[in-house]
Amino acid sequence: MASSSSIKVEGLLGMVIIRLGDDNFLKWSFQIESLLQGYDLFGHFDGSLVPPPKFAILDESVTSEVTDAYRDWLRTDKSLLSFLIATLFDKALEYVIGSKTAREAWLQLSDRYATVSQSQINHRKTELQTAQKGADSIERFLLQLKHIRDKLALARVPILDVDFMITVLNGLSSEYDIIKTVLIARDLLISLKDFRAQLLAAE
Repeated sequence: MASSSSIKVEGLLGMVIIRLGDDNFLKWSFQIESLLQGYDLFGHFDGSLVPPPKFAILDESVTSEVTDAYRDWLRTDKSLLSFLIATLFDKALEYVIGSKTAREAWLQLSDRYATVSQSQINHRKTELQTAQKGADSIERFLLQLKHIRDKLALARVPILDVDFMITVLNGLSSEYDIIKTVLIARDLLISLKDFRAQLLAAE
C-alpha cells in the first residue's frame, strides 16, 4: 500500500474527469475504483484494508499510546475521504456529511445511488428484452444495450454474454436474418468481440 506521505490528493484529483451527480454513479464509481486500484488504495473503500490496532501493546497490556501504523493508516484514510468529497457535486455531498472514514462515505454513496428497487430492475430487464435497433447503427445499438446491462450488473443482476447476444439478435430487423441464422447455428459460442465484429461486417 502506498504510504500516507505519498498520497497527494491534488495529484489524484488531476486524473478525475467525472464528478458524481444524480445520474452518473456507474461511470463515476468505475473511474474512482480503477484509479485507486492502480495505487493499491481501493481497500480503504471496500474494507479490505482494515485499520491496524490503534493502541500499542506492552507486556500483553493495551496502553494509551497510539501506534505509528494507525496514525499512518488514519492519515491516508482522511486524505482519501477528502479526495472522495472533492469528486462530488453539492447534492451528493449531502449524503457523506458526518462520515468518519473513506469506507463509510463510499457505502453511503453506494446505498444512495447504486441501490435500486425491484420495479426498476424489472423495468431495465424489460428494456433489454424489448430493445430494437431501428435506425440506429449496430455500434450505437450495442452501446445502448451494454448501458442497460451495466446498470443491471450494478444492481447485482448479471446478464450472461450468451443471453446478451441473444437479446441483441432479437432486436435486429429482418435485413440481418442471414447473420442471425449463422450466429444462432453456431450456438453463439463466440466472444463478444467476435460477435460485434461479425455484426459490423454484416452492417
